[in-house]
Amino acid sequence: MDPLRVERLARHHDRAVFHCPEGALDTYLRERAMQDVKRRAAAVFVAVSPGAPHRIVGYYTLSAFSVQLTAIPPQDQRLLARYPDVAVTLLGRLAVDTAYRGHHVGEFLLLDALHRIATTDIATAGLVIDALPNAAPFYERYGFRQLQGARYWLPLQTALQLFPEVLSSTADHD
Repeated sequence: MDPLRVERLARHHDRAVFHCPEGALDTYLRERAMQDVKRRAAAVFVAVSPGAPHRIVGYYTLSAFSVQLTAIPPQDQRLLARYPDVAVTLLGRLAVDTAYRGHHVGEFLLLDALHRIATTDIATAGLVIDALPNAAPFYERYGFRQLQGARYWLPLQTALQLFPEVLSSTADHD
């Protein structure tokens, strides 16, 4: 498989041929993703191959979100400001086309999302996801911890550890 690149969803991307087993993720990409982008409800990022830049291999969405401080595990609360609500980034959807399953595209997309939030200038305490039932082990491998039900969280400090270059550049500014 060619190396992938991630870019913002645009009109030239072929949303109609994308297919994954979770039909709601297909429907979202086909019917609502461009509206969310236009209305700034979510940023939609797609993975494409340079050889077929219109073909969506996988995608994810990011948006602003908040969780109650009391919902965050106590060991993580001590690093956060003492506000009732904590600003986080929501990874609302992450999907891989069935033709690309087994090629680590999901991991590639998750790491891209983590790198994106680790390098943003917008304040965020971490990444929150609502995992599908069979996806929880995938997120747990990367250090996500359960908040409640299917909601999981990864503190920004944990995400930063995956990207030493970001940690060193933030240390240079302290």
